[in-house]
Amino acid sequence: MWELGILGTESLGVRGLSCYVEVDGQGILIDPGIALGFTRWKLHPHPIQAVAGYFVRRKIVGLWSKAKYIVFTHMHGDHVPLYNANPFQLDLYILDHSLRKTIIAPPYNLLSMKEKIRLKKIHELYRENLVTINWKGTQIGPLRIYGPYPHGYSPSSVFIVYVEANKPFLHLSDTGLLVDSIIEVIKELKPKIIISDGPPIYRYIYIYDNNVVETLLNKAKHNLESMLKYTDIVIVDHHINRCDKGYHWIQSIRKTYGNVMTAAEYMGNKPLLLESWRRTLYTLLPIDNCWFKNHYMEGIIKFKPIYYKLIRRIKTVTGLINEEVLSNILSRIITNK
Repeated sequence: MWELGILGTESLGVRGLSCYVEVDGQGILIDPGIALGFTRWKLHPHPIQAVAGYFVRRKIVGLWSKAKYIVFTHMHGDHVPLYNANPFQLDLYILDHSLRKTIIAPPYNLLSMKEKIRLKKIHELYRENLVTINWKGTQIGPLRIYGPYPHGYSPSSVFIVYVEANKPFLHLSDTGLLVDSIIEVIKELKPKIIISDGPPIYRYIYIYDNNVVETLLNKAKHNLESMLKYTDIVIVDHHINRCDKGYHWIQSIRKTYGNVMTAAEYMGNKPLLLESWRRTLYTLLPIDNCWFKNHYMEGIIKFKPIYYKLIRRIKTVTGLINEEVLSNILSRIITNK
């Protein structure tokens, strides 16, 4: 038996790249973290985003208990539970730590001081059940870990996770489709499904540096085309879907190849790019920017019905989804049309 579920990423309304794979009854939870950008355009996450995060967090909490293996490809705050989580992240201490499981994490010498503290807090809970990845990679049960690789073009490092099964699966973490050397690994492994981060073009779009954006997308397209020679499906998500342009780029690739898609589309849903649409959410559904400090659950309860309506209306959209489409849908929801 083989099953893949993508739990939380940008096309599903949150930041992260969390997945759950079940192979012959063994649950594997990869990068069980969640975040919402704490500030973007000087705005904190809108309650609609917080509702999406609330549901993703519940899924991760349930699957943490079920999983036999938990893998952290790196220790960024949207990929791991945190000892000092803000309301929009996953709190380490709400998870069930009573069940025996194997935690697989990067070695301390690759981590920043902040990341070392995060791993230390997890180690305090799991002790001998925490396994750090060695430089040549680690194999445990159906898992093979490769790396380290660059975190896109940033100085951080990440590992990639291969799950051996009748449908081999490869989680490329935050390599952004920008690391050429990964192609050789894909050629060797020939996974049926790949999930990958895409380049963080949103960082450059909003400072109008189109040359960098086009350079990143051209590089990503070249590597994506190479990957498609050795796999059946490539799911592209995370950083690239923090702006509409990234989603539209994925759709343009999909027109040519057919087997490239967002995580939402793989899961049978329409993309919900809430990180990209934060300004419109605040414009059409105004609320105090610090609403969550004293009224977090009240905000969740108040905006949950609107979130449900938004999900239902988004499903009916044909063609590309963008901020204008969101604006039209929310306007109709507000006026009860």
